[in-house]
Amino acid sequence: MTKADIFSKGMPSAISIFLASFGPNLQIARKRRKLSLQQVADKLGIGVRSVMDAEKGKPTTAVSTYLGLLWVYGMLNNMKEIANPLKDSEGMRLEAARKRKPIKSEYDNDF
Repeated sequence: MTKADIFSKGMPSAISIFLASFGPNLQIARKRRKLSLQQVADKLGIGVRSVMDAEKGKPTTAVSTYLGLLWVYGMLNNMKEIANPLKDSEGMRLEAARKRKPIKSEYDNDF
């Protein structure tokens, strides 16, 4: 299955919901800074259409575009905690469960 096939069947609703607010939030950030689409696109070295797509929350927009916009708006530092291994409680729980070894007792073979 190709990447395009994954999205053609629909994406998880959590992603759709996130992008539906994330894109417009980026647009608000740009407007508050009184930046035009062209100014932002020029700073990132991308086309205006890519900025517009990101502001619409289009799922096929490159992650680098989203991160670039956060950088332009001075919001990239907020992303440092995303996927931080020290904050991944589920991953740490699973890792700890795999590392546990059954305790062997000297009495295990008595029966």
